[in-house]
Amino acid sequence: MLPVKQHASITGIPRADWDALIGSEQPFLRHAYLAALEKSGSIGPETGWIPRILTISHDDGTLAGAVPLFEKHHSNGEFVFDWDWAEAYAASGRNYYPKLVAAIPFTPVSGPRILTEPRSGTSAAEALIAYAREQVVADQLSSLHWLFVAEEQIPLLERDDCLIRTGCHFEWRNPGVGDFQEWLGTLSSSRRKSIRRERRRVTEAGIHCTWYEGDQLDARQLRTVYELYAANYYAHGMRPYLTPGFFEIIARELGDTFSVCLASRGAEVVAGAIFLSGDNSLYGRYWGAFEWIDCLHFEVCYYQGIEHAIHQGYARFHPGVQGEHKLLRGFEPHLHYSAHWLRDADFRQAVAKFLERERHAVDAYAEAATTYLPFRKSDP
Repeated sequence: MLPVKQHASITGIPRADWDALIGSEQPFLRHAYLAALEKSGSIGPETGWIPRILTISHDDGTLAGAVPLFEKHHSNGEFVFDWDWAEAYAASGRNYYPKLVAAIPFTPVSGPRILTEPRSGTSAAEALIAYAREQVVADQLSSLHWLFVAEEQIPLLERDDCLIRTGCHFEWRNPGVGDFQEWLGTLSSSRRKSIRRERRRVTEAGIHCTWYEGDQLDARQLRTVYELYAANYYAHGMRPYLTPGFFEIIARELGDTFSVCLASRGAEVVAGAIFLSGDNSLYGRYWGAFEWIDCLHFEVCYYQGIEHAIHQGYARFHPGVQGEHKLLRGFEPHLHYSAHWLRDADFRQAVAKFLERERHAVDAYAEAATTYLPFRKSDP
């Protein structure tokens, strides 16, 4: 096996070779998605997301493995919050930034972060992990973070002396129903009535929803998609991470993997949400609205997504992280994981103690959250 190589851009790696490592369940790991982030200027040195993509090849030159690795100069867009760690470093006179993260920028969706093909066994993964950690030491960085790592890869990272962090998100799981009404039948009577009432309010406001696949969107609609996305960030006092060009590129490159649900009153678009899909999963990513309409967020982001997932036969629908209000709408708590290697031994010890306390709290939170699920008591 050849030595690990580091790349300043994913565009220097052949698209077919990269995609052969990931299969078709992870749209965010696809070469086209990561390249769109770079080409659109959504990531790069000026944004504090600097690609340091890793690859390792067999002796015949075929890719054995890869890691979507980035040098970070802040913690924005990660969704695994470590600002307190950064403050503690600063208080001690040390620098927390820059650091390395193995992640999909702006995407809190679990998946493999060490990409390998079956022929390589664990040797390629172990070589990539060791190389990433060695870069932290060689460049005098503070730490290495593997964010939203697939659970099955956690043992590999534990063996590399990483600290494991858990979090909780909410997912809809398809019970094998034929349509939305049949799914409502799995809920308690009070929740069925509440959801029907919420959907009725949207209809009474004169709103109708239409789904578009990426290649069905024209330039005007894509501009509207970006403006909706940006409006949500500005409403929260934040600068949008993604540029208009990003949506134009993925609409063209990802085709039916990229979908948009637009909510309109007559011919006027008032809100929308963005979705990506794999073979068995639907992922809700961004939402925005030009005006507030009662229950419209629930309709566009949740109920439309559930209906679409049922219609397409997806096994699960991941609407994004956080938000206990999802529980009452049928989204169940699930744990996600990250792994952290800190160069300074004293900080590592302090973080380890924190993570142990946090883990117990997250486990208790996830267990308590199940008591709010709306399913009929006779159902599993």
